[in-house]
Amino acid sequence: MGVADNVTDDYSSIDNNVQMGTYLEALGQPGVANLVTVTGATSSYPVIISDVRFDQALILELTAIRDVVPRLRQGGQFRLEGATSGGLVRTEPMQVREFESREGRLFGEVDWPAQIHVKQRRSSFRATLRVGMEVGVRLASSDPEQESTVLAGDLRDLSADGCLAEFSIYDGASKVLPNIHTVVTLSFPDGTEREFMAETRHIRTDTERKVIAVGLQFENLSQDAQKELWQFVKEIEREASRSATTGDQREPSKLFAPKSAEVSNVSRRRRGDYPTPIARRLATIAGYLDSQMIQLKQEGSFDAQQLSSQTDHLLDLLKEDRQEALFALHCLHRESVWVQHGIAVAMRLADLLTARRLPQAVVKGAAAAAMIHDLGKGVVCPEVARTTTLSRAMYLDMHSHVVKALDAAHGVRWLSPVIRDNVIALVNERLDGSGYPEGFKAEHIGQLARAVMVVDVMDALQRPRPDRAAHTSYAAFQLVAADRKRFDGQWLQAYMQRFGKLAIGSLVRFSGGQYAWVVGLDQHNRVDCVRLTPHKGHPDSRLGELVRGSRLRALGRMTDVLVVEE
Repeated sequence: MGVADNVTDDYSSIDNNVQMGTYLEALGQPGVANLVTVTGATSSYPVIISDVRFDQALILELTAIRDVVPRLRQGGQFRLEGATSGGLVRTEPMQVREFESREGRLFGEVDWPAQIHVKQRRSSFRATLRVGMEVGVRLASSDPEQESTVLAGDLRDLSADGCLAEFSIYDGASKVLPNIHTVVTLSFPDGTEREFMAETRHIRTDTERKVIAVGLQFENLSQDAQKELWQFVKEIEREASRSATTGDQREPSKLFAPKSAEVSNVSRRRRGDYPTPIARRLATIAGYLDSQMIQLKQEGSFDAQQLSSQTDHLLDLLKEDRQEALFALHCLHRESVWVQHGIAVAMRLADLLTARRLPQAVVKGAAAAAMIHDLGKGVVCPEVARTTTLSRAMYLDMHSHVVKALDAAHGVRWLSPVIRDNVIALVNERLDGSGYPEGFKAEHIGQLARAVMVVDVMDALQRPRPDRAAHTSYAAFQLVAADRKRFDGQWLQAYMQRFGKLAIGSLVRFSGGQYAWVVGLDQHNRVDCVRLTPHKGHPDSRLGELVRGSRLRALGRMTDVLVVEE
């Protein structure tokens, strides 16, 4: 069963129990449901659906609307209706079959409806995961003759019919996705795992976020499987509502209570994809920023509470092990360029400002603003990352990314407007007036903005673009140092004194041919520790041992500073 054939007044009729259950659960959110009498004079009363008993009954709390109870006791009929996130919902006329008083409260039990009606709904009610909610998805071929590749990704939404999941473009998705029928395993933080058969319905590649979004439709569901799906959809919807800053504050869902302190390895950001412990923890911040690109595009806002939490997380990592945290910045190559850049600028800016003994509140605010400052590019002008020639029209369009991020940041009430504007609004300005979007000159650019400009351009120069290769840290320093009219010389010197000309994260080759990553500098910014690697690519699971002291000297002299092979 599914959507019935009849459609009245733009309402579609649904008789699938799982779908009805998710809509009725959504109707039970605080302040949503109304009881509308259909016997006698039509009246509407706010009502609480205190319990949804799947395929059996609904329990209504009538304590606050005792005026209508006499009519209900006489068999008066009514409908339940309300506006849910999936659309306007209303039931068929129903009657209370049994009343019960408990501890001074009055409840009424009604039969499970045969069908409900939904207006302007999507093809199926979808419970969408909010920021911070993680459910892993494993996808594999259902054909035993096919290669047993398992693709790990993240659940984005779930319905009674299917789900939307995202997978990394690096994971060889083509090995699994062309199979029409697949086995989908949902893996919740509490350790609950369930398998469902599904059919791949659509595939969309998002090159900016480096993900493949896959729409899957479940098939051959048993009654028990339908009930389990309903429970999962219900728990996701409730947890999303509870997590929302304007939502209710009910107890957390047990499904989302982590089984252990360890991060689940069933997700797009699997633990093995990030070669160091701090890189794996930094991946959670990357996940937040990735979700904010979506939220910025769809809603024009940022999640203020999570921004505060993730900024604290970044600062904690920096405080815990500064050099390991700086190296971890080079282990995020699987993320979008906007996410990588935002995290790198935030961490180095926070480190630089901390070294200058600025108040912690300023450091946190600057780091938070730096994390989100460039996300607008991925929303309003993603083609900038791919083009070799920037047309005048494209250049002007690019200016709007600043406004996009700045407007969204206005909703982050805890972030100081002065810090917000100095970081987000002014990071692309230049002291000689050649920057954008306003073309401000030096007299209009304060010290914090000057610091951000240096950190931002140093990171950008060390990343490849379609029109040029990446520069090493020292080559980037020389380029910026030669452009003193545009950048503040004092902040550039402060940057180099803090991070060194051969910075942590530099890839070097020794006279004996060994490749290694610089992971430690002494107090004079000389290399005192490296991490061996067998190749010239990004850091991965093949990272070798740490080498320092006499063993470092035994490697010979450093002959080359290399640019990473993409």
